Amino acid sequence: MLFGLVTTSMVSQEIHSQYVYKKEKLKQKSTNGISWNYVDSDSLVLYKNGTFHRTKFYHYHSIIYSELKGHWNIENSTLILKLTLEKDDRLDNHWTEINTALTYRIKKRKIKPINGFEFYAIRNLKRVKD
Repeated sequence: MLFGLVTTSMVSQEIHSQYVYKKEKLKQKSTNGISWNYVDSDSLVLYKNGTFHRTKFYHYHSIIYSELKGHWNIENSTLILKLTLEKDDRLDNHWTEINTALTYRIKKRKIKPINGFEFYAIRNLKRVKD
């Protein structure tokens, strides 16, 4: 139910662009047999109103969960994400206020981290929607 509410609120906003690192194929068993779900393991959605939503499901080989929200702008082919809210647990509704920024170099249809904690685990996010 919570996921549906979050998805509905995100879909109602106009999307400027969407970036994805990798899609994971998950196998689920049910009474009707086996079904496959596809999950973005690292995604970034930039909205036209200047806000963004970032979701990560793993880091290196450990599966974790992280959500980030804030504001974005582009200066000289550099995407700047100003982080304001963070959530570590998918089931917890509590958002922690943070104040930091991540910068990415924009290369054609990809973005690449320039600095910050993601620089050491470089994830080139590919644009999937304009």
